[in-house]
Amino acid sequence: MLKQIQQYLKTHKRACLTDIATHIKADPAAVSAMLEMLSAKGRARRLSMPKGNCGGCTSCAPDALVIWEWVT
Repeated sequence: MLKQIQQYLKTHKRACLTDIATHIKADPAAVSAMLEMLSAKGRARRLSMPKGNCGGCTSCAPDALVIWEWVT
């Protein structure tokens, strides 16, 4: 699973947790744990959601608002 996550982020550069989990057909909680491990190794980083892109309606799933970026 870790290799699939790395490959997806390398290809897409940035992606939300939901997209990554859907692509590799895995539970978002498990993907999140793997992303945290990649973050600790300096390979990926969690980005803050730009405030200008969100109207604050709370219609989006929380996982869709967690954006990850490939670092190396």
